[in-house]
Amino acid sequence: MILQGRAKYPVREAVLHTSATPGGWADGRSDEEILDSFWQWHVRENGWRKIGYHRILTPEGRVIHDNGRRLRSLYEVGAHVRERNRGTIGICLIPARTVPNVMKRGATFDDYYTPEQRQALTQYLRELAELTDLRWVTGHNDYAPKACPGFQVRSADWLPERAAA
Repeated sequence: MILQGRAKYPVREAVLHTSATPGGWADGRSDEEILDSFWQWHVRENGWRKIGYHRILTPEGRVIHDNGRRLRSLYEVGAHVRERNRGTIGICLIPARTVPNVMKRGATFDDYYTPEQRQALTQYLRELAELTDLRWVTGHNDYAPKACPGFQVRSADWLPERAAA
C-alpha cells in the first residue's frame, strides 16, 4: 500500500492531466530536457518545491520518473489538483496533438495521445494497482472547470481488472 505524507494518506486514485504544450512539443526532447522544462514552469515560475506530478508520459510511451528528485515520489502528496492531492497520483500526458482549452464534445484519448501512450498508461496503471488499492482513475476536468486532459476519463476504461473488482 502506498501511503502519502506524514499523515499517511492511502493512495486510491490516479488523476490524468495534459501538459499545457502544443502537439509535437516533446518531439526530439530527452527525458532530462522535458524535466527541465517542467521544473522551469512549476518550480522557478510558480515557486513550488518540486514538479507537481508524480509521473509524465511522453508521446513515445516513456514513463518519466526520477526517484523523487524533481517529480513527486509516489509517497509524497502531489500538487496537481486543488483540494484533491492527498491519496492521488498525478500523471501528466504530453499530447501528440494540441489539446484545446475548451472541452471538445465527444473528444477521446485517441484525439490527442498516441497508441504508445495508451499502452504505457495502461501498463503503468496495472503496476500502480499492484502497489496500492487503486479504485478510481479520473481526469483533472472532474475537479476543475478545465478541458485537461482533453477527454472525459471513465475509471472503468482504465482500471486494471484486478483493481476494478
